[in-house]
Amino acid sequence: MQARCPKSDSHTNNPGAKFCRCCGAPLLTDAIRLADGAVLQDRYRIIKLLGEGGMGAVYKALDLNLNGRACAVKEMRPDSHSDAAAISEARQQFRTEAHTLATINHPNLPRVTDYFSKDGNIYLIMDFIEGESLMDLLGASKGPLDESQVLAWILQLCDTLSYIHERNIIHRDIKPSNIIQNPENKVVLVDFGLIKLFDPDNPQTIKAIRGMGTPEYCPLEQYARGGLHTDARSDIYSLGATMYHLLTNHIPPEAFKRKSEPDLLKSPIDLNPQLSPAVAEVIVRTIEIFPDKRYQTASEMKSALLKASSEASKVGKRMWFRRRGLSLFK
Repeated sequence: MQARCPKSDSHTNNPGAKFCRCCGAPLLTDAIRLADGAVLQDRYRIIKLLGEGGMGAVYKALDLNLNGRACAVKEMRPDSHSDAAAISEARQQFRTEAHTLATINHPNLPRVTDYFSKDGNIYLIMDFIEGESLMDLLGASKGPLDESQVLAWILQLCDTLSYIHERNIIHRDIKPSNIIQNPENKVVLVDFGLIKLFDPDNPQTIKAIRGMGTPEYCPLEQYARGGLHTDARSDIYSLGATMYHLLTNHIPPEAFKRKSEPDLLKSPIDLNPQLSPAVAEVIVRTIEIFPDKRYQTASEMKSALLKASSEASKVGKRMWFRRRGLSLFK
């Protein structure tokens, strides 16, 4: 059977190969992909594949019990290249994601509406989020995104993080591609595949599967094998790294490299001279290497952003008046 690369159909590989000879990714086979038009549980009709990886896939589907309402079907399927322990751990993580998302209700988070097993695979039915990811919007812009727009998004996400952190949930994979802007200009944080449940009194007692996340947006403690642990401040780092990318159009350097080479991190102002200094200061603090130097809560980060936004607005007004030879009085 011909194997496929999940990253690109242009990567050709020999039959029987396990890894892509072009990029090294674990290969997939068409035999494990749900066909368009397939119906699960006599209810969910698959419309198209949205994305896939070594352990599963996400599809757009229609809920036939609810007048064809669009939904997202997340499938966890065993990877033939993984050992039994890895598969068992991935299954447990998938269940953790399902049970956790089923308990939360927030306008900036997807809802889980169903969960079931079929033919050895596990399925999660969620809201289908219409819109574009912030990564796609950044790519289309060919440069940094508008500061006021990014701040509006990040402020929404600060409220979202406050909500999940109050429930002892850490996302651990915040990045532009996991944030969707819907038609109402609200952002939705998706993909809770690396969530961790934590006990504030003993942060290492309740863990889901260990996951690195995406290196450019991961704090140093997410790499740690001992000593350091992830907590709410880890999500704050990832949100700050996302801000850095959106407002400079440069991906931040990885945290573990910055620890040994601090100069790798360029000032946001140097990369985007139009950026407000107060906003740049907030970004820099959110992506401090050590958690104690960051904002300690999402609400604290939100307060700092609101203050920075106010200062940026005042500076903008002063510049407008100066260009016209006028004075601005408070």
